[in-house]
Amino acid sequence: MTSWGIARRLLAIDVLTMAFMSALAAGTIALAAQIPEWWAVVGLCVLVGAGVPLLAWLRAHLDLGVVRFLHDWSFPLSVYVIYRAVLLAAGSSHGGHVYDGGLIVADRWLFGTDPTVWLSRFTHPVVTELLQLSYALFYLLPVAVGVELYLGGRESQFRRWVFVCGCGFYLSYVGYLVLPAVGPRLTLHDIGATARDLPGLPGLWLTSSLRTLIDGGGMVPAGIAPEVAIRLAPRDAFPSGHALITIVTIFWAWRFRMWVRWFVTVSGGLLLLATVYLRYHYVVDVLAGAVLAALCVALAPVVHTWLARQLGTIDAQLKEH
Repeated sequence: MTSWGIARRLLAIDVLTMAFMSALAAGTIALAAQIPEWWAVVGLCVLVGAGVPLLAWLRAHLDLGVVRFLHDWSFPLSVYVIYRAVLLAAGSSHGGHVYDGGLIVADRWLFGTDPTVWLSRFTHPVVTELLQLSYALFYLLPVAVGVELYLGGRESQFRRWVFVCGCGFYLSYVGYLVLPAVGPRLTLHDIGATARDLPGLPGLWLTSSLRTLIDGGGMVPAGIAPEVAIRLAPRDAFPSGHALITIVTIFWAWRFRMWVRWFVTVSGGLLLLATVYLRYHYVVDVLAGAVLAALCVALAPVVHTWLARQLGTIDAQLKEH
């Protein structure tokens, strides 16, 4: 095992995150003429890329419980910041062009119709409410698996799990940058008519608030014109990161026979249906996410072990339970 200076204080996920943020910053600077907010992307990359080794340094020198906790959970805490940096870069890349047309053609080739349009005949207020809630629980599912491993003292499995999640998120982010797309709610459907088309969207209880929160977090404020919405919308449809991470989470929960596996499976299954029912994704987005999930499950643990041993990170110093 090789031990490379600072690497002895880092986690394997730290190395992966720093590599991804460095590549994103370099690519953004190279394409700065096409990305008006390139400075914001680079700034977020510096914030995360510098914050990770800083936490590692503080952990090594202070040995405080709160610092160890923040370092252990640094990726789950920073993943949204990383996501926003990717969206800022993807939104202006390719000259602002989106590739939804090709995804629509692919769906029609596979199914002979537009799945989101076909599903409209089965909408119901209760179904809409349940699926919108399930979709909103996306980040909770991988965190639930991580919490059980962390509190159960299964440190080695926890670190491997965070690394697998990191691989999944970063693979989806590469897709957003290479093939930006906004999803069927903005192309095949009129976003202003969604409340009418999907019964229950103005309520039963939580649907409207959750939808507004998701749209606002994705940079699409409520009440704007469709042509403005499609210009502002995040290019995060292909592949479906929701499908990718959810499938990996379900697999991991069952692989280690975790207590949360039934909750993750039921919520995750509903979430997969919600991606298409709620018009966030084309079916080909979900299929692409499933393929990438299989790659993550097969390859990410191997990469984690190799990287940890090569660099001598904290992960390499742990024993399997």
